[in-house]
Amino acid sequence: MVEGIRVLDPTIEANSQNSLLAVRPESLNGLTVGLLANGKKNSVEILQYVYEILRDDHGLGTVIEDNKGNASRPCPPDLLEKLANQCDVIITASGD
Repeated sequence: MVEGIRVLDPTIEANSQNSLLAVRPESLNGLTVGLLANGKKNSVEILQYVYEILRDDHGLGTVIEDNKGNASRPCPPDLLEKLANQCDVIITASGD
């Protein structure tokens, strides 16, 4: 005879001690923004839409667009380094 159902919870608590928030600029005016798409359908379009709103409302400067190409893989370190060196702020998006 079955005594019940055993339920397993595979989740773990987030380690927030090792996570820091990025320093936020006082203004976006004139800043270079990086747009990093994750490779999913519509991620580029979502980022472009967000950029246009921020540009019009907050005066963003130059845009650098890139795509990590595969949503199921981490972003290549060289791409992260490139964006970090060339951009004041980076926005990433997941489409679908």
